[in-house]
Amino acid sequence: MDIAKALDLASSTAAYLLPKVVEGAIRDWTAKQPVIYNAIRKVPWATNTYYIRKKLSLPSASWSTDGGPLPAATDSGYGEAMKSMKYLYTRGEVTGPMQAAAGSLFNALTLSIEDHQKALVNRLSADVVQGTGGQNDIEGIRQQIINDAPLAPAEAYTGGSNKVTIFEASGAITLAMLDEALDQTNDANTMIVSRRVRRKISSLLQAQQMFVNETEVAAGFRVQTYNGYPILTDPDWTTNTEILFFNRDEARLLVHKDFTYEELAKTKDSVDYMIKGYFGFALEGGATLIRGFTAP
Repeated sequence: MDIAKALDLASSTAAYLLPKVVEGAIRDWTAKQPVIYNAIRKVPWATNTYYIRKKLSLPSASWSTDGGPLPAATDSGYGEAMKSMKYLYTRGEVTGPMQAAAGSLFNALTLSIEDHQKALVNRLSADVVQGTGGQNDIEGIRQQIINDAPLAPAEAYTGGSNKVTIFEASGAITLAMLDEALDQTNDANTMIVSRRVRRKISSLLQAQQMFVNETEVAAGFRVQTYNGYPILTDPDWTTNTEILFFNRDEARLLVHKDFTYEELAKTKDSVDYMIKGYFGFALEGGATLIRGFTAP
């Protein structure tokens, strides 16, 4: 007891005698809202392919004289695109000692599973927008606009450029650019922009003393609008020189197999598991990529 009383509490060795109290909560600095995943339709799909069939042109009609010959028979023009299912996986492992060490503070296995589920949803949400179809991923909205340009209606072509699918711009972004792109987008009803571009659009509206309205999209999200079009921003879409316009009602996340948890073979003192999902994505309806501008 005398030795304990004589201990200099200011010394470096005394620090080892002080109890270490750790707050049980874990601050999640990785959390983000997968806006696009929550905003689009999920459609169960039984096969591993999905075909998009589009009518590209109507039959022709022509004038004739009284008793004149009938015109040659014509028919509508059609096109087709195929989308394949892709397979998304994540694998986790939590050792037995780790689960025991967590004690009553938290369930280590549950926390691990929740984190892997978030990783899957975040990856899927990001690739719905910008997946390239390479590296075994799905083709997202941007890539399908580019790849499916030949399937645009014939009347969309002006001067050799397909204005409905790709709208080339230059210089600082203006509201006139948005209006022209929207006029040529047929039935698109949603915009995807980066946060920087959204701020620029807001400043342009305010400069013209126009109101920045909001609307509610799927899953209860309230977002800004432009001329009634919801403006969505996704944490993974950071491109400041492009805007995507698409029909949210015609963008389909094809669910071939929803997220499924499976434990793997036990080879050591741990729970080894995977979570998987089989998905495809099909973009139908009007869609446009406007690119080449700047958002200073």
